[in-house]
Amino acid sequence: MDDLRIEVRTLSPGVACGPAVFAERAPVARERKDIPESDRPGERTVLGSALARSIEELKGLAAQVGADLGKDKAEIFESHADILDDEEFQGDMYRLIDDEGYSAAVAVCEVAEKNALEMEGLEDEYFRARADDFRDIGKRVVSHIAHIEARANGTARNETFSGGQKRFPVTPSIVVAPSLSPSETVSFCLSNVLGFVVASGGTNSHAAILARSLGIPAVVATADILSRIECGARLVLNLERDTLIIHPCEETLNLAERAKAAERRRRERLAELACLPAETLCGRRIGLYANAGNMKDLPSIAASNPDGIGLFRTEFLFMEQTVFPTEAAQAVHYKRVLDSMNGKPVVFRLLDIGGDKPLPYAPHPKENNPFLGWRGIRYLIDNPDILISQVRAMLSASAASGRKVRIMVPMVCSPSEMRVVRDIIERECAELGGEAMVGMMVETPAAAMTVPAFKGISDFISIGSNDLTQYTLAADRENELLGNLYSEFHPGVLALMRKAANDARDCGMETGICGEFASTPEGALYLAAMGFDELSMSYGAIPAIKEIIRGIRIDEAERLLDEALAMRSAAETRKLARDFIDQKGLGA
Repeated sequence: MDDLRIEVRTLSPGVACGPAVFAERAPVARERKDIPESDRPGERTVLGSALARSIEELKGLAAQVGADLGKDKAEIFESHADILDDEEFQGDMYRLIDDEGYSAAVAVCEVAEKNALEMEGLEDEYFRARADDFRDIGKRVVSHIAHIEARANGTARNETFSGGQKRFPVTPSIVVAPSLSPSETVSFCLSNVLGFVVASGGTNSHAAILARSLGIPAVVATADILSRIECGARLVLNLERDTLIIHPCEETLNLAERAKAAERRRRERLAELACLPAETLCGRRIGLYANAGNMKDLPSIAASNPDGIGLFRTEFLFMEQTVFPTEAAQAVHYKRVLDSMNGKPVVFRLLDIGGDKPLPYAPHPKENNPFLGWRGIRYLIDNPDILISQVRAMLSASAASGRKVRIMVPMVCSPSEMRVVRDIIERECAELGGEAMVGMMVETPAAAMTVPAFKGISDFISIGSNDLTQYTLAADRENELLGNLYSEFHPGVLALMRKAANDARDCGMETGICGEFASTPEGALYLAAMGFDELSMSYGAIPAIKEIIRGIRIDEAERLLDEALAMRSAAETRKLARDFIDQKGLGA
């Protein structure tokens, strides 16, 4: 049967068509939990050799990726090498061999999985995606253990793909695999990789980030769907949004080739906008800012030429430490961020930690509902030393760089919380110098409904659309059962955003948004209609959003928003915006 169409989830956009090829796995290592004491030194030796080879391999991979894709992507593999080289990380493995009698492979898997599960238990989507990094590290070491054991047993053989094969796939193909690790992504013969189909993986996983950087389309399908794909079967990815086609007919293949040609023309067209402002046809300019998580994002962000950084997540610095970073270390970190933007604005979010995203080295009580718990500014007010240290570090960075910092407060509900932060800033400015603006994240319905109460206390607002949506709809954004309910396009959520923006503007506050909503063309259209001064998003989304902004008039966008707010569902409001964009010929 031709044209079997299946709904999938896109990890990396773009149309791909070609034959399916399956990535086979490395040899299996010995898995035992009853190694006699007399054999345990041998297991330690095998583990030590596998660790050394893995670290060497990762450093070589980092050098290769740095040359091909840039230093920021190479840091993925440098960080993997650093994790493997960590004494505590290795020590946990050796202890399982010595104390429990685990084989080297089982010890590695246990420690890697323990760290992965800890990451998956965190709220922040970026950190949850790092779980796959630990599994990738574990698989690499276990692969070396398996090869060491195979050679020792005289059973070594060549694998179709085991991470070391230099040319896989042999011909241009779409790679099908249960999962896609960062190492596998860059270890393939990339000139022959047309696309990826996997059974697991998040949009913020390093593998997905690499696939997007390489311009290789990638989708997630269920394991059941993967089992229905035969080796060599023709596939088409994303001819229609979030769609996989198995056994496409000739007409579909022709459509896919035309779509790929259109994508190439679109990339060329968007590249021409890089140095142009995001200015509507009626002359209104909207700042397009980038969201940032850590230092390795900065080179790519600078290259995308945003108007500034609208959200720098400072918790990344804290999560990467084993103790609280000192004030001096933070100041150096923040100054590097300011310097990287060459005078463009940078908004630092205060430590957004707590709830189900605790620091591993800071005690935190168990909470039945951590999403509504001790997090954000609530945690910081109860831990004033952390709050004061962070504010002082930002002011020191401002004084040293000669640039103003923008400090954003997360999880705000009441003016008293903002007053605490503002008082600290004013007091510490007198001693340290520097210059700061302070603003509030609008993530709670309470904050969205009472923006005028913050007049004179908050210099700006930034909508955190992800949390504002889940709190407004009482729908956990990570609960797959509620996927049809959770949507920023719900008329109620749109109404709250517009009210907050209008009230802030009336109070003389600057207005911005830093949630994922801003990176969608339909969302950007509605936000422009609401009058936001700036939209902050992943840097890769900026060119497409700039094209949308430059192709509309505010008055027509406002009429569209009024129509959307009278609708009954998120699906209707999104379709309305999508139809408008399509009619304008934008994003095509």
